[in-house]
Amino acid sequence: MIRISIKDKKTGLQKEVQISKTLSGDFLMREHPDIDVIIMPQKFKLLVLPKEEQSDHVYNIQEKLFNYLVKRGVVLPDSVTSGNVYGSLQGSFPQQSAGGEDVTQVVVYNLANFIEEEMPISDKEKEFEDNMEKALLAPEPKDSTELGEVPQETFKGSIPKYGFPTRGIYRYNY
Repeated sequence: MIRISIKDKKTGLQKEVQISKTLSGDFLMREHPDIDVIIMPQKFKLLVLPKEEQSDHVYNIQEKLFNYLVKRGVVLPDSVTSGNVYGSLQGSFPQQSAGGEDVTQVVVYNLANFIEEEMPISDKEKEFEDNMEKALLAPEPKDSTELGEVPQETFKGSIPKYGFPTRGIYRYNY
């Protein structure tokens, strides 16, 4: 894991990004809690993989990332497709920048911006899930009843336990 610093020429702002370099020369960003991003500078591709399992939530994040990158002109709009790995999306970025910037640095900078914007949303979702789990596993006294507090009835519901006394002609037992 290496930390790189990227500087925006217009604003002069710097971003610190944790990134790994693979043996093939690709870069791997693992900062987002739901997705991993692989930047392939030799192929001019970006591959986004789910961290654990593919779901609607993860797909929405992947789609949001590519929409973000397309709107900023980092990824070519017609190149966004599903990847050859299950649950992945991929897109291509230009080989050269019109302004002379290093294309890989522009991609990493925009990915860092996206992850920075997404982290508060992800933290809120995790906090909500933790609160729901806590409410289910250890409810407040006002939200629960002790065993025996609610009296039992001999017959509950609309369907008898052992079926109706007169069955239909097909002998179905509800």
